[in-house]
Amino acid sequence: MRKLFCLCPYTHIWRALQQSRKEGRLPETARTGAFIALLGLFCPIFWIAFFTGASKEELTFHAIHSAIVFCVGVVLFIVGLAKSRPTKNADKRET
Repeated sequence: MRKLFCLCPYTHIWRALQQSRKEGRLPETARTGAFIALLGLFCPIFWIAFFTGASKEELTFHAIHSAIVFCVGVVLFIVGLAKSRPTKNADKRET
């Protein structure tokens, strides 16, 4: 069962997040990705359209655009964490 968890991509993301939390910093690429994802989530154009009662088509357009921006941010965040995580082979070479 443990090997199955090692294959899960969420396990790798969780370990990278734990490592970043322990180090007290996020890599610059991951930080940029997180900010882009937050921008997509809290997009003011979408929320203004939502709360002012925009038409269904306009709201759908803004929602799709915000979702795309959010997904791009998440991908950049994950790539940044993956690049910053040291590999096991690099640890073996140092010793």
